[in-house]
Amino acid sequence: MIRKSYAALVLAGVISAILPGGAMADGVGSTGAQFLEIGIGARALAMGGAFSAVADNNDANSALWNPGSLAQVRERSVTTSYSSLFLDENQGYLGYAQQMLGGTVALGVDYLGVSNIETRTSDTETPDSTISNGNMAVVASYARPDVMKGLSLGVNVKYIRETLDSYFTYNAAAADVGALYQTPIDKLTAGFSVQNLGTKIGPDPLPMLVKTGAAYKVSSPFTLAMDGDWYPVDQRAFLDVGAEVWLHPSLALRGGYKFGQAQDELGGAAGLSGGAGLKFGRFTLDYAFVPFGDMGNTQRMTMGYSF
Repeated sequence: MIRKSYAALVLAGVISAILPGGAMADGVGSTGAQFLEIGIGARALAMGGAFSAVADNNDANSALWNPGSLAQVRERSVTTSYSSLFLDENQGYLGYAQQMLGGTVALGVDYLGVSNIETRTSDTETPDSTISNGNMAVVASYARPDVMKGLSLGVNVKYIRETLDSYFTYNAAAADVGALYQTPIDKLTAGFSVQNLGTKIGPDPLPMLVKTGAAYKVSSPFTLAMDGDWYPVDQRAFLDVGAEVWLHPSLALRGGYKFGQAQDELGGAAGLSGGAGLKFGRFTLDYAFVPFGDMGNTQRMTMGYSF
């Protein structure tokens, strides 16, 4: 019991160390490529985004939450995700990972498209035409385990592209760095990453994110996790908490909450998330339901296969 209580204190301490004073938000800046903030992977999203320190994420999208955690992928892995967002906005991801070069390498493509955007040249209810917006990030990753005892390090390199029909095309380059550490406390891991360090995209900076957290496997089927997210440019911060329980070797239930979502005045159940996972041999299927209050609800699906 004392050991578990100490683990809980470490969870809280790692989070409080990164959150700026004043906690949730002091103001909002202006950043581009905001599709990078949406998140990939139904398992992580169902847990409220508290995923930087989860050490048993055996698929290629783990690098998008913390490049250091990619070192945990021990087999070749293919993953694909689809997200139904708002109105005509949809997101997809395809990724692959395998052990190579003394560590794990991965390659992924994240795409978000918005179709049927109405345009008008006068004050009328009837649009003159519709246009589309496309957003894409190509991500190459490498992670190495046991750089020091219990410490894995990783890096992502990104090419980012935004287009708005024929009006503009913006490009940017960025990198993420991250670490995953197995603490001296059994079953307690800590994670840290800095994401979207790079050039501007058009006139705007990228949405830089500093993410840190801890995860504790209370028992074999039950995991608790907490993350702190800080966006320095936007001057926004969130506290993510999540849990996962495997009711059966083939069935998991997940839930989470993102504290600070209320700053966006979304109302309703904004901040909550939940979902389930199925596992059949080497095949996994994950689902997440993430409401955004007055904006509507989003649904995410991720399929994975290891071989």
